[in-house]
Amino acid sequence: MISIEEGLYHKLTNTAAITAIVSSRVYPAPLPQNPTLPALTYQLITPMSMTSHQGMGGTAFPRYQITGWASTLAELVALMKQVRICLNGFKGTFGAGGSTVTVQSSLMAGGYDTYEPDTQRYMRAQDYIIYHAEDIT
Repeated sequence: MISIEEGLYHKLTNTAAITAIVSSRVYPAPLPQNPTLPALTYQLITPMSMTSHQGMGGTAFPRYQITGWASTLAELVALMKQVRICLNGFKGTFGAGGSTVTVQSSLMAGGYDTYEPDTQRYMRAQDYIIYHAEDIT
């Protein structure tokens, strides 16, 4: 089993509609200095796991933020629409071959937009809660 971070990266970089816009420009946050746009970053916001008095339950539901960066609002809207189509309501596996993580559900849980006048970048963040199998061994 791969980590959820590896699986999420794989999902974002192997979805044709996303790579058609960003190519391979998907990074763990923060965005690199002087990047080519459009691009995506991802980061863990809240780690959460199911636990009980008997211990860990084998399912985690962390909140991840996927952030799109673009030079124009139209480009950003198109990119983040594809991210939403890719992740919101997804159920299945992230990864490929024997290197996967099982996702029970991926649900959009909020977001926001901003514009950075200093860099002239548009930014949209979308948060997803990703319920997935967790290796507890």
